[in-house]
Amino acid sequence: MKQAIQFVILFFPFVAYAQAPLNAVNINSDVDSLALIDVIQQFENEDTIKFFYDKAWIDSVFVKQSNYSGDLHQLLTEIFTKAHLNNIIDGSNIILTRKYKVQTSLPANYFNSNRILPVEKPDSVNNQYAFLQNSEVDDVQIKSSNVVSIGSVSQSAVGTACVLSGVVRNEEDGEPIVGAQIYVEELGRGTITDADGYYVLHLPKRNHTLHFKYLGRKESQISVSIHNSGVLDVNLKKSMVHIREVTVTSEKENPVKNTNIGVQQLQISEIKQLPATLGEVDIVKTALLLPGVQTIGEGASGFNVRGGRADQNLILYDEIPVFNSSHLFGFFSVFNPETVKDFKLYKSGIPASFGGRVSSVFDVSATQGNLRKFVVSGGISPITGKLTIEGPIIKDKLSFIVGGRSTYSDWILKKIDSPQFQKTKARFDDFSAKLSYQMNKENTLSLTLYQSRDYFKLNSDTAYNYQNKCARLFYKHFFNPQFYTKVSAIYSNYSYDITSDESLENSFKLRYNIDYKSLKISGCYLPNSKHKVTFGCEGIRYYLTPGDFTPLSTKSDITGVSLQKEKGIETGAFFNDSFKPNSRLTISLGLRYALFSTLGPYKQYEYNSQVARSIDSRMDSVMFSKNKVVKTYNGPEFRLSTRYLLGENNSIKLCYNRLHQFLQMLTNSSAISPTDIWKICDTNIKPLIGDQISLGYYHNLHGGRFGFSAEAYYKKTINHLDYKNGTELLLNENLDVDLLLGKGRAYGVELQLKKAKGRLNGWISYTYSRAELKVNGQFSEEKINNGNYYPADYDKPHDLNLVANYKYSRRISVSNTFCYSTGRPITYPVAKYKFRDNELIHYSNRNEYRIPNYLRWDISLNLSENLKANKISHNSLAIGVYNVLGTNNAYSVYFKTTSKGVKGYKLSVFAQPIFNVTYNFRF
Repeated sequence: MKQAIQFVILFFPFVAYAQAPLNAVNINSDVDSLALIDVIQQFENEDTIKFFYDKAWIDSVFVKQSNYSGDLHQLLTEIFTKAHLNNIIDGSNIILTRKYKVQTSLPANYFNSNRILPVEKPDSVNNQYAFLQNSEVDDVQIKSSNVVSIGSVSQSAVGTACVLSGVVRNEEDGEPIVGAQIYVEELGRGTITDADGYYVLHLPKRNHTLHFKYLGRKESQISVSIHNSGVLDVNLKKSMVHIREVTVTSEKENPVKNTNIGVQQLQISEIKQLPATLGEVDIVKTALLLPGVQTIGEGASGFNVRGGRADQNLILYDEIPVFNSSHLFGFFSVFNPETVKDFKLYKSGIPASFGGRVSSVFDVSATQGNLRKFVVSGGISPITGKLTIEGPIIKDKLSFIVGGRSTYSDWILKKIDSPQFQKTKARFDDFSAKLSYQMNKENTLSLTLYQSRDYFKLNSDTAYNYQNKCARLFYKHFFNPQFYTKVSAIYSNYSYDITSDESLENSFKLRYNIDYKSLKISGCYLPNSKHKVTFGCEGIRYYLTPGDFTPLSTKSDITGVSLQKEKGIETGAFFNDSFKPNSRLTISLGLRYALFSTLGPYKQYEYNSQVARSIDSRMDSVMFSKNKVVKTYNGPEFRLSTRYLLGENNSIKLCYNRLHQFLQMLTNSSAISPTDIWKICDTNIKPLIGDQISLGYYHNLHGGRFGFSAEAYYKKTINHLDYKNGTELLLNENLDVDLLLGKGRAYGVELQLKKAKGRLNGWISYTYSRAELKVNGQFSEEKINNGNYYPADYDKPHDLNLVANYKYSRRISVSNTFCYSTGRPITYPVAKYKFRDNELIHYSNRNEYRIPNYLRWDISLNLSENLKANKISHNSLAIGVYNVLGTNNAYSVYFKTTSKGVKGYKLSVFAQPIFNVTYNFRF
């Protein structure tokens, strides 16, 4: 006992400075022989430190140390090494272990070990310390598959905030996932991936638990130890979805918490569940099921968004504008579903990076080729066939995807019991390809190609050919996780020709062409988790050939006509700042400045302002030489979106947009047709300018299983193009005297209720909307309906859509869509009379009447083979009925004079149920 007291006295300086770190306390010792268990007991009795150990390890250990001067940790290390023990000092605690060392920092190969040790807690009352016990293992490495260390302590950045970034991809093919959710549980903070699967999080230096989620993918929960800024790329595996976990939703983000208002998004996997028209999945037809999106009739090309004309929608395919988005006069869209990843429709809240159209942006993203394995997929239906091949050129680096689609529908036309259809031909094909190269973590390069062609010949007389040609070269560079830039070089061309060879004397060929080239540079800066800045600029060159009418042969009596070519340059610079002043309020402010110049050669006419514009009122003309600036228009475009959280499940949003449109379509029909022409602004045609304000309320019900939204909007436009009665647009050399400028207004309310989970899922939406125009020129010839507002051709006040999917099992599902809408406006002949021996027809006011209301119900049954993962091929069968009720929906109404008077007739496209079967395969 005397020796123990002597040892304590020698350690007195250590006891006196017990508040200091133990390994920093200097001691002096001169001990000959002392039982270690007695020394430990004495220290614990003094309540200065605590030892954790197994008594069996030290019951026969004696201390023999002479003339030692140093710190406590060094002394204990020397003593315990002789006893084959290890020690670790943690505050006022000393932990002893046998056979192995407890690591106070992670070894370099911490995450590469495949061996895991069991964890055992001692019987001590202080059980917050765990002992890793394994007497058979001398060299132990600790592994946790859900823990990742970012950076190291020695390299820790100055300050407390670090930047974690990366890309979220599919496990199977390496395709970036758009809209994947990343949530930090401890901070209640999260973000989503952008169009390239990229995300950025600002996190303090400490341990965090990250949740990576995405529809149809297995959630990944990763514990991260943040020491410095770094990169964390994550692959999400495909989940084996059980019946109660099936999800169909029109948005990947939480609509309550994001700032998006008037934005809808659908993945191609969701679209493929819905009934298809003639067996072909169509993303444009799917968009018509969303609130605020309408079409003028069955099989019509284009669509109308919130009271806008079809040409007021900017349709993009991987940033490439598509000027005609339909095949076969509107029965199919030009987008091959096998090469499409998703689409996002901006009805309002349009980002400042987009410009050129006043109604909406329909942004379609092309899928990236599989980075890890070769895949062949395709499908066949009674009238179409498609094939897609994708795979890696360099695994995880360079991939490709090539897809083709064609139709063989002539056999159906020959089945029609009418002589005029026996010689009619109709077909289309399209080709798309994408090459993606992940050069390194900082640089990405891709090339997108697309071409579509249509051919239609009516009764061996007139033939129509029209096509799109598109290309984009894209480069993305990361300067650091918080700042990256994107560069896009884009080319788009749309052309058509009409030929007639009914007789050599009247044979002709009409050609039209629009050529588009642009360069766009943008950047994104993320200073912190509550702030995002985007900026950039773009330049666009338009070159239009409005019409070349030439004889088809030397024997033709046709006189050639070539309309004046048109050329214009559009430039834009944009800046957008999104920030969060507090946890409830999010604000996005944007500004885009647009400038457009019409270039020569151009012939400008001057008119007598005292009379209505006509050929006879021309007074003079001025000729502008090549590339001479004829007219310039410019102006700012303000963008504002705000969101205010009323609670965890409620929010309100407010949005304002102003946009310019320098390119408008001229058409005599209500829908887009292949023979429509585009017209750029000039001295007589001013740019279309649109202003829209929107207000929305969003609510999650039953824990997010249901989502409700209500949006109201008001939009007005100026310099809206319209035409004098009886105007002929095709090959009109004097269009400037027949065109009228007016203004428009549109307003409405959109309601939507979604069920995102469960066997039965889908949505129901109702839209009340009005679209009206007013043309009130100075002279009577320049007024329509006496200068009063009148309904636009696409004004359909009531629109109801129901989408319901029922998952009977993992292999069998049933989908239904139901649509009801008000009939569109139409102008009727109301009387006929004779004037100077000529019988004339008197028409009602423009769009005074309406065609009958529209109703349609579609259904499809989707059957899949067993879902074994190791199968060589995966096949499925889709059986559907389009227009189950056989409703005779009128596309248009026309009149004929008979011996019994004037009779009206309805023209229907699908007046009976259309059955279809599609077989899909994937190797």
